[in-house]
Amino acid sequence: MNNDAMEFLNVPVLFGRFLILNGILTEKDIADAVRVQKDLNANPLFRVIEKGLLSLDDVRRVRAYQWEKMTTFCQAVDALKIMLIGDCEMILKSANQQRIPLGELLVKQGKITPKVLANALEKHRKYQSRQQAEALDLVEH
Repeated sequence: MNNDAMEFLNVPVLFGRFLILNGILTEKDIADAVRVQKDLNANPLFRVIEKGLLSLDDVRRVRAYQWEKMTTFCQAVDALKIMLIGDCEMILKSANQQRIPLGELLVKQGKITPKVLANALEKHRKYQSRQQAEALDLVEH
């Protein structure tokens, strides 16, 4: 572990940066994986369409209504009687929670093994806990 770099930082270290600072992966490995993660975790509407809960035509109609009336997506869905606002909010919330974590993506890409991921996640968790404890200690004194 690059302790000097890690200890110098007094802000939370995201998991990708943690992997780089610990020499587990390179900056390029993480940048490439994050680009894929961003594409896979794209707008939850894509997942709703993929599941067949809304059609592309529905989305076009809703977006046009949104622009005309300046409403939220779910308000427009409700106003157009495509589905109830509560159902829309629940579906979008569920779709938004189906994000692929960086570690899982790195394993699927073959850049790290599940064992390396588990060890890195545990080290990262301990590091974050230690940083939080130190920050609280500074605040109390």
